[in-house]
Amino acid sequence: MVAWVGVVFVSIVVHELGHALTARAYGAEVEIELNGIGGLTSWSATDGDFGPGRRAAVAAAGSAVGVLFGGLTWLVASAFGPFSGMAGLVVRYLILVNVMWGLLNWLPIRPLDGGHLLVSLLQKVTPRNATRVSNVVFLITSIAALGAAIWLRLYFIAFFAGWLLMGEVTRGRPSRPPVTIPEMSFDDPQPDTAGTTDGLDAPEPEPEQADG
Repeated sequence: MVAWVGVVFVSIVVHELGHALTARAYGAEVEIELNGIGGLTSWSATDGDFGPGRRAAVAAAGSAVGVLFGGLTWLVASAFGPFSGMAGLVVRYLILVNVMWGLLNWLPIRPLDGGHLLVSLLQKVTPRNATRVSNVVFLITSIAALGAAIWLRLYFIAFFAGWLLMGEVTRGRPSRPPVTIPEMSFDDPQPDTAGTTDGLDAPEPEPEQADG
């Protein structure tokens, strides 16, 4: 467990550094946030244009660096190995996590890096239809991911894919406005000052007016 947690932590940092260093190379200010389910790299352009081409490069860089890191680990292990025990376990985990997750992260599924990469490429090729085409592709790929996860009995991934599919189905739907509950007052009735006893001769109250 300790080896797995350490490998995942290092792999996430390497992946996010791929995004961050590429964005910094284009003159952007970057920030890396690590959380319980992974990491997030955000950037803001300071100088020059940060168009779809550069955004695509930044999106692809994370997995590219991860795959490269996993490949270098395999080369080192082949040259100086074989390793056994804990060292062998760490080497296998490093290769598996970086190469497999890097390739999976290139799939055109929102919000994976492949989803950002697809949107950037569509904005470069067909900017007018980028949103519409990407929404259709993401709907199809999320359905395919859910079906594949259920077929392979990967139930945790199926739950995650179902959550992504729900987000695609509900995307763009207008949210219902909140229901306004009218205010009600329960003031005590005022005594009749006109001298009437049965209320039949009392004038009817004028209707209240509401603004807007």
